Amino acid sequence: MVTFLFGISMGEIIIVFLVILLLFGANKIPEFARMLGKGMNEFRKATEDIKREFDENTADLKEDLNEARQYISQQGEEMKEEMKRAGNDVKETLSEGAEDVKETLKEGTEDVKETLEEGSENFKDTVEESIQKTKETIDDKTKDIYGLDDSGTRDETGKTDAEKDSNEPGNEGNGSEDEEKGK
Repeated sequence: MVTFLFGISMGEIIIVFLVILLLFGANKIPEFARMLGKGMNEFRKATEDIKREFDENTADLKEDLNEARQYISQQGEEMKEEMKRAGNDVKETLSEGAEDVKETLKEGTEDVKETLEEGSENFKDTVEESIQKTKETIDDKTKDIYGLDDSGTRDETGKTDAEKDSNEPGNEGNGSEDEEKGK
């Protein structure tokens, strides 16, 4: 079954028309149709008025909403630009700071390098002086032990300075070498 208005089928509508025709007669049906037409026309006008008033009232709201949407979009774009500028400023500041740190480290490295070079030269000089003094001390002791004079030759007697000191008069040496030579 096919439903038309308010869930009423065609068959039910025909039965309603027949009941109206029987109750009111054929003369009253055109009057009912006119009244029904006027009622529907007034209903249509009322719905159009309501629709027009709704559109007029909501037009202001739509306009306000569009303005708000544009304002929010504009503010969003401005915030986006501000954030870009702030980000670029931070990036630039960090780059400058990094360059400053890099330069400071380079200068510090050069200072440390110079200090190490100076320290190593001083250490080298100190070590060389110590080695020279040690060589001189060893040479002096060697000369004393082997009885060498300053020119590096041995005394003709072959005695060391210590032996000479012990054999000189007034020294208490054992004098064993002199006795052996005399024999």
